Amino acid sequence: MTPFSDEKATGTVRSEQVGSIMTALRNRVLEGKLLPGTKLKEAELAAQFGVSRTPIREALVAAEREGLVTYETNRGYTVRQFTRRDLLESYEMRSLLEGHGCRIVAERGLPLDVERALRNGLDRAEALISGDSPLEGEALEQWRLLNQRFHTTLMGLVPSGLFNRSFQTVYRVPKIYDVLEMEKDGPTLRQYNEEHRRILDAIARRQSGRVEFLMREHLQGPCDLLLRRMEEMPGG
Repeated sequence: MTPFSDEKATGTVRSEQVGSIMTALRNRVLEGKLLPGTKLKEAELAAQFGVSRTPIREALVAAEREGLVTYETNRGYTVRQFTRRDLLESYEMRSLLEGHGCRIVAERGLPLDVERALRNGLDRAEALISGDSPLEGEALEQWRLLNQRFHTTLMGLVPSGLFNRSFQTVYRVPKIYDVLEMEKDGPTLRQYNEEHRRILDAIARRQSGRVEFLMREHLQGPCDLLLRRMEEMPGG
């Protein structure tokens, strides 16, 4: 039996099975392994996961609710095409949520162990940048992960399930678009890192109003870059 096998699966087992398939589909979309516009056929997915069509259908319904796929009568499910407007709106919502989230974290106080870990991450990110040379390959991927960890760690400190679910929803811009929003040149990445330091310093000093402004201003840079890159694309 495969990890996804639904042989005699009922109740809790079926629910866990659908959840596992949904997680796998989500990761494929977010990692760019399933490209926007790809048609998802139940029979093919059932064969891949070693299950019947029933849990596949349930997972696709969940993926549609999450906004990762779209459904059309008589045409089935397709990986969602994120438009320029979709991507820009995600940044607008992130700006509001992360700014407010940083305010909450500053007001509550930042745990010392978390502050040390974040500062260590900023030092590691800085060490990856050498002069004005662009980052490539593994170094760029490491920088991207450190950048991502900075944001998700801070937002994870907000004690609200609703807030964190909302943040995860707008944060899930598929990774296929990273090539558009991720700058590679040393000076720009160094600027982003310095902005992170100012944000962290403001939180540590409990400057709630200042840190909300700093985070919103910080997210404007990648948003502007994404806008320029999309306008340069054919049909942009």
